[in-house]
Amino acid sequence: MSNKRIIGLLLAFVMMLSVFALPLEVLAAEQTVITILHTNDVHGNVEEDEKGEKLGFAKLKTFVDSKPGAILLDAGDMTHGTTFATISSGVSVVELMNKLGYKAMTPGNHDYNYGKEGLAKLAEVADFPILQANILDGNGNKVLEANTIIEVEGIKVGIFGIATPETKTKSNPINTEGLTFADYIKSAEEQVAELKEQGANIVVALVHLGLDLASEERSDVLAEKVSGIDVIIDGHSHTELPEGKLVNGTLIAQSAYHLKNVGEVTITVEDGKVVSKVAKLNTYEDLKALDPNADIAAAIEEVEESNKPFLERVVGKTEVELDGVRENVRAGETNLGNLLTDAMLDVSGADIALTNGGGIRASIEAGDITMGQILQSFPFTNYPVVIELKGAEVLEALEFGVDSAPEVVGKFPHVGGMTFKYDVNQPAGERVFDVKVGEEALDLEKTYKLVTNDFMAVGGDGYEMFKKGEKISEHPLLSEVLANYIEAKGTVNPQIEGRVTVGEKPEVEERYNDIKGHWARKYILAMADANIFTEIKEASFEPDTKITRAMLLTTLHRLDGETKANGEADFKDVENGDWYEKSIAWAVENKIALENNGDEFKPDEDLTREEMAVILANYLDYKEIVLVQLMPEDFADEGDISEFAKASVDKVVVAKIMEGKPGNVFEPKGNATRAELAKVLYELFEMLESLEVKPAA
Repeated sequence: MSNKRIIGLLLAFVMMLSVFALPLEVLAAEQTVITILHTNDVHGNVEEDEKGEKLGFAKLKTFVDSKPGAILLDAGDMTHGTTFATISSGVSVVELMNKLGYKAMTPGNHDYNYGKEGLAKLAEVADFPILQANILDGNGNKVLEANTIIEVEGIKVGIFGIATPETKTKSNPINTEGLTFADYIKSAEEQVAELKEQGANIVVALVHLGLDLASEERSDVLAEKVSGIDVIIDGHSHTELPEGKLVNGTLIAQSAYHLKNVGEVTITVEDGKVVSKVAKLNTYEDLKALDPNADIAAAIEEVEESNKPFLERVVGKTEVELDGVRENVRAGETNLGNLLTDAMLDVSGADIALTNGGGIRASIEAGDITMGQILQSFPFTNYPVVIELKGAEVLEALEFGVDSAPEVVGKFPHVGGMTFKYDVNQPAGERVFDVKVGEEALDLEKTYKLVTNDFMAVGGDGYEMFKKGEKISEHPLLSEVLANYIEAKGTVNPQIEGRVTVGEKPEVEERYNDIKGHWARKYILAMADANIFTEIKEASFEPDTKITRAMLLTTLHRLDGETKANGEADFKDVENGDWYEKSIAWAVENKIALENNGDEFKPDEDLTREEMAVILANYLDYKEIVLVQLMPEDFADEGDISEFAKASVDKVVVAKIMEGKPGNVFEPKGNATRAELAKVLYELFEMLESLEVKPAA
């Protein structure tokens, strides 16, 4: 047989096998693997730090280049936190991100530290979209892009951004003035639907929410409540998730902070559908042997050279290390906190100083102190503000500052010109005792000049009570104030002095014998001291007892200064001389009471929560209080709220006079209790005071 014949037969045989094999190839599924590399909470740490196990951008670039086709994302708090970042208001960091090939980021609360205008500028500098779907301007329009779609090997990866609502208090509130934070769950649901409609095979939520249980808005809550999200790339809580966290079918990935790790998520797609997703962390130990990328290293060096003369200036010396360790400054007194508050007192002439531990970002070693070290410790562009506060409001601030102790929290107070003790075994709001200004006990009625930072002065970190204070003066940047103070001293040697100490609070006799440890104790005592509960003369308050129509109206009447009605209560079940008669007459005349279609008022009838909401909303109308229009709460039992009460419930919840209950329910038909009444009256009292609304004449 000829060679041609043999070759011909072999070729025919191979072709026949190919024909028979074809159905098997058709049945074999086509798989594509998508890789996402991610960072979060870098806080401007672009340089490698071997001691701190921070990778730096030059080695990050080398690692990214080793993963061709990978999508590089950042989950916020990238552009602020080091002198490298803050001197250029974040621009130097974003320019490096462009060189690294980032495809998208979502802003963290600290990315707003340059103001909304500063963030808008960073978005212009960026070659990638900065995504946030849940922040709107005054016209209801999204401030930045909401989403983007990146196509890799024919697979569409849809990415949307969600910013933490905590930005309102965890950046200076002025930075988000005029912005509205829409409900993050609803925003996410809308984005998932939109991306699916655009053909996204994979949906990624790029969020700065975190997993801190002290926060209500978290990434695990997002995963639980919103279906259709394949992966959440998370930030904010500095959580290290070596293998991610699976919640309701959604994989949550977070890589700690400061580039200690580079997160990596691999998603396998089969026939256009996600069939698997795996998260891992590439640690500093894994990556430290990489060669730094020369271009990135050169770009970093160029920025550093231009910053050098300013940063290397020696301002003084310290005989001891100045403690700025995160876990220390957010949980107790430190010598660096004491040095700062002393400098604030020195520049301002205030009576007392109070600043937050979260504003102290790094320690300073013993020896020469440079301007660069000061800026590393105090990178925020904050400045001291002097406000006038009553002693009672100072006490309220101290109580708020330690209400989470011994948890490590940014709001922990560092003080100057004063000392105080607190008992972690007491309920929140009742922990502080033995407060002294100098050598004198804090006078709750006296007005003090308190110096704080501008962030806190407008309610930052939750210090809402500071917003009540009248602003007296402002001063240069905290970093400048501290540098000048050290320079004037030459050498400093601050110590821990016992300004803030943990102790056992002495027992005090209670006004009521049944409210110790009760969640409403603070509100009950405050309203009792204001003579709002004059009809309760017994030793017990009975906080969980239902309230009646008459009780709510009489307490509101007292809150209003017991203004006189022109007429009398014309109901057959309300007699002249009844303890509630004048209050009912006042409430009916001013359209505060519930509408009554008969000749009976039913003063002793138990009040439901929705009825309470209606009466409170009527009272706000009577006081002519106009509320800022915000998104009302969407309660799980919304359908149970009666039609006549819906608008009122929305109004009092937006006003923060009433709130929902655990499980996101309002319980409209549930009975209101004395404890709830105390809190409602307290919040109302605070609102009227802040608005300077006086009782009617």
